[in-house]
Amino acid sequence: MSQKPKVIQVIGTSSSAGKSTITMALCRYFAGLGLKVAPFKAVNMSLNSVSIEGGFEIARSQWLQAFAARTEPVKEMNPFLLKPEGDATSQVIALGKSLGKMSHEVYGRFLSEHGRIIVRQSLERLVSEYDIVVAEGAGSASEINLYNMDLSNMYVSSINSTPALLVADIERGGVFASIYGTVQLMEHPELLKWFMINNMRGSTDILESGISRMETLTGKKFIGVMPHIEFRLPGEDSLDYATERVKGVRICVIKYPQMENYSDVDALYLSGIGVRFVSGPDRDALDRCKSIILPGSKNVERDLAFLRETGLDTLILEQADLGKKILGICGGFQMLGDEITDERHLQIQSGKTTGLGLLDCSTEYAGEKIVKPVKYLIRNGHIASRAEYHGYEIHYGRTHGSERTFAEINGSAEGSISENGRIMGTNIHGIMETPELLEYLTGVESKFNYKMELERNIDLFTKAFIEHVDLRSIKSTLLSVTTPRRKGLEP
Repeated sequence: MSQKPKVIQVIGTSSSAGKSTITMALCRYFAGLGLKVAPFKAVNMSLNSVSIEGGFEIARSQWLQAFAARTEPVKEMNPFLLKPEGDATSQVIALGKSLGKMSHEVYGRFLSEHGRIIVRQSLERLVSEYDIVVAEGAGSASEINLYNMDLSNMYVSSINSTPALLVADIERGGVFASIYGTVQLMEHPELLKWFMINNMRGSTDILESGISRMETLTGKKFIGVMPHIEFRLPGEDSLDYATERVKGVRICVIKYPQMENYSDVDALYLSGIGVRFVSGPDRDALDRCKSIILPGSKNVERDLAFLRETGLDTLILEQADLGKKILGICGGFQMLGDEITDERHLQIQSGKTTGLGLLDCSTEYAGEKIVKPVKYLIRNGHIASRAEYHGYEIHYGRTHGSERTFAEINGSAEGSISENGRIMGTNIHGIMETPELLEYLTGVESKFNYKMELERNIDLFTKAFIEHVDLRSIKSTLLSVTTPRRKGLEP
């Protein structure tokens, strides 16, 4: 490698401009050149997280980018993860470990005091071990009221004076104004080298005069228009799951206010099965579906109260009596049990709450947060599964008391099932990626392979990215004197 670190920063004119997918595509592109590539996002705010080796927790979007880069994820790829919990508070994850819940004011002060050194050290480690680091910004790069605590955008580029690419989504409207305004207001505009337009439908001819004018006004190089691409990939946060991306009637997901780990439904999208979100007493949807999923919750007490206030608890119990299959994952598993106790009031403010009583088990909260990747075997005799699969656990509390277990992890019993096998609970995230479980829940034969579908969709998007974006300038800027650490062929 050359002495100058090889880092490119992908920033946006707004949230949801496409930074995550463009970062992902760059990771796959550079990996295809035979380079050792690492994604990086200094601060991510998301309820979608994943546990990785070592018992660390990072945002799922950085996990996906590492997957695209064909490299193992490490905690330094996402040094800070903020998981909103409502009431202007967030759980703060620093270098893969939870620091507990903090108010906006407290974690803002924490980031101001400690954030820069942790971000810098994390980036330095990646730079020392990888040929290319593809860094993703957060939100808009021109939030002038947040510059004192913005560690995700141009601060990252300023560390090594590395170049930046600005992404603007044309579907959000005012694309040229947003590009020009971002350049005028952003920190370190001299480090911005390129801009591109994302998510274009139809002919790009209409943009030509505006693009030429924008290059003149900003002095930045235009490198392409990315067309609108129909692809299925995990979302970055709950906003990506505001409505069903693939709608189906076979599986209903109870969407309570404190739902988290939305990524557990990604397998339903990638497989084409789809999902129907139920956030109220929708008896018709529950009557028509084959199965019901109670997903994770960042506040089980509040979400149980929501079920009772809306009457959803009664409808779920009725569906259970009718023989409907019901799966609870993590917090949803706890809700299916008899009782949840929390003597330290970490999650349950009253110290104790009752569940739906559909599984013969109880949960007890403790101070320890369990974060670990796992290999599991499903042990529900009604599901014909003999293969071992990979998932992960991220939760407070331990559930115990069940004589009938759902799965096996390293020879130990995990989860719970009812006597008839139709009510199931587990702490394993990623469980929906099990094709035999999908067959059981939907009644439809499945040959679904989650990792293969991820690969297919990543390649689909990256192929279009390479075809429509002029990567010569980026490539020549970053790779002029870089020697690949692993061999490969350019895609």
